[in-house]
Amino acid sequence: MKTSTLNIGHLSNADLLSRFGKLVQTERKITHLVLECIAEIDARKLFLDKAYPSLYEFLVQEFGYSSSAALRRIESARLLREVPEVAVKIESGALNLSQLSKVQQAVRAVQKIADRKLDIEEKKELLNRIEHTTQQQTEVILCQALSLPVLVENKERVHRDESVTLTITFSKEQIAILKQAQDLVAHAVSEQNWAEAITYLAKKEIQRRTKLREATQVTTAAGVRIKSDTDKSKNMATDKDIGIRPTSAVRNEHQNSNETKTQNKIQPQSLTHPGRKPLRTSIKKTILNHDKCCQFKDHSTGKICGSTRFLQVDHRQAVWAGGSNDLQNLEILCSQHNQHKYRQESFLD
Repeated sequence: MKTSTLNIGHLSNADLLSRFGKLVQTERKITHLVLECIAEIDARKLFLDKAYPSLYEFLVQEFGYSSSAALRRIESARLLREVPEVAVKIESGALNLSQLSKVQQAVRAVQKIADRKLDIEEKKELLNRIEHTTQQQTEVILCQALSLPVLVENKERVHRDESVTLTITFSKEQIAILKQAQDLVAHAVSEQNWAEAITYLAKKEIQRRTKLREATQVTTAAGVRIKSDTDKSKNMATDKDIGIRPTSAVRNEHQNSNETKTQNKIQPQSLTHPGRKPLRTSIKKTILNHDKCCQFKDHSTGKICGSTRFLQVDHRQAVWAGGSNDLQNLEILCSQHNQHKYRQESFLD
């Protein structure tokens, strides 16, 4: 089967430039349509149904976007959803994805540094000021308008041998902490080698948390008594330290944000089943050591989420629906899929 290619070698200079101009215009139009789709996918959380823990991983793994390309599109899509006029400016060439991404970074920086959220009109004013400017000019305008330090984008570049170059900007306080840590481990790593120092520190933290998890499991396996309220609070702190929170805690948080009608449908374990004992820490550790990652599955493709971030123990059959604490009824989900599953259960109920 022959692959058809566009033969442009025969075109005159004028025809070539004319064709290129039309293609650029088409590309811009398609770009804002792509952003509209991404914004809607984000709003509906469709990536969760496809067993991805985030929109970013969905774009990178499912559609092959590079890390930076995915981030630019996510930033731009979310800004487009807030300011629909952005679509026209993208199509006209007045704004591009890099500029939109810079605006979103600046907005977050203002919220973090000055504890202030920019309203829609302020964002529109910023967008008007950076039209038809270069990336460097855009950075200067944003920094001056919002009284921010110069924006520096973090970058990740993967090489042929699968090594990675990271470009990261640290604040004055952050680099001071890193240098102090580097001095403390100077006996174990090469002099002034940041890659080895950071890797060494990461390994030590992994070992510490692994030992903590194993020690907790051994202690609880030796004999578990019914804990007082004070003991339960301490136990919850231990769970948080290793990155696991009980399903009931997550669902109660979500429950507080719902309307009264929804709140009354699903009650915490202690109210729905007064006689039910809380899920023991030893059981949580057993489940985590068995699964080690989010087990949410897209039933149409069989894909498992596999995220290892913010893992939580979930009841396959909800407690309010009569689900037990038996191992067969427990699974590990990431926080995103745990909440997604809860929303689905609430809707069906």
